[in-house]
Amino acid sequence: MGRFCDKCGNPIADNAAFCDKCGNPINNMQPNNVQQFIPNNVNMQTPKVKKKHGCLIGVGVFVCLCILVGIFGGGDDKPSTAEQSENIKTSVITTDKIEKSSQNTETKKEENTTTAIEKKTTTEKPTEAEEPLTTGNSTDETPETYENNSCYDIVETSSWVNSIGSTIVVHKVKAKQNVSVSATMLAYSSDGSVIGKSSDDIILTEGETNYFHYYFDTDISNAEIKMNAKTEKDSIFSGVRDAVELIQYDISDDYLYLTLKQTADEISPFAKFKLLLYKGDQIVDCEDGYFNIYAENLNGKDTTDVAKILIFGVDFDSIEYIYEP
Repeated sequence: MGRFCDKCGNPIADNAAFCDKCGNPINNMQPNNVQQFIPNNVNMQTPKVKKKHGCLIGVGVFVCLCILVGIFGGGDDKPSTAEQSENIKTSVITTDKIEKSSQNTETKKEENTTTAIEKKTTTEKPTEAEEPLTTGNSTDETPETYENNSCYDIVETSSWVNSIGSTIVVHKVKAKQNVSVSATMLAYSSDGSVIGKSSDDIILTEGETNYFHYYFDTDISNAEIKMNAKTEKDSIFSGVRDAVELIQYDISDDYLYLTLKQTADEISPFAKFKLLLYKGDQIVDCEDGYFNIYAENLNGKDTTDVAKILIFGVDFDSIEYIYEP
């Protein structure tokens, strides 16, 4: 080997007086048999070669540990960080799809429901028995009114003022069908103000009679009358029609006695009898009562009982019995 600079270790030509790298004067030249240059700032007790060997050993140990972890941890099913990130991303996307799908389903349901309601509204029409009776204000060519309709015919009308100055109005009707009717009578004075109102609900049995009964506290004989009525479905408490018949009636002092016979297995708890009292051909009074109060002993088919009704001060000579379920 040639000479080396004793400062930086740079190879020096044989005839050079200065180091061509650091400019150091060449005084002490290493002999040609020197095989390795050791700079002045290097600690001879900790050579670089040994440090490199230590690092290599440390790296080797770390690699071995990684290999062992890989071998013994390879059976673990836990995904890597990248896989977990991908799984979370996939889960979010899937949930988002489910939510969107759910929203679409709800929207379709709402659309279908709305469509069904619209179809029902535009295509279905209430049955005749459920349509309200009008008072002549309808624009139809043949409107149903209180006086003229498909549910009943008014066959008799009577009114009177009793001993205390109250007005009673009775409209006897004959039923065209089985239906319930709710009616209202309004009384107006000459200046258009309301001076009275009365309502009544009755259950009609096809082919048989019944009556509306209106009561006013004052005399309305000179009032203008307006009527309103509407048909309704029978109440859930309505029972069998014609479940009790009148066998006979008797008058004694101020009482009317009705002998009644049950003709059906059961009677509705709200079933009642209704009476029209006549003087000649004129209705002069009306009475009604529930069977479970006036004839509580009617408790089965073919059983009988007597109802007792106070008729003080009424002058009559015949009655008409009506069963209302």
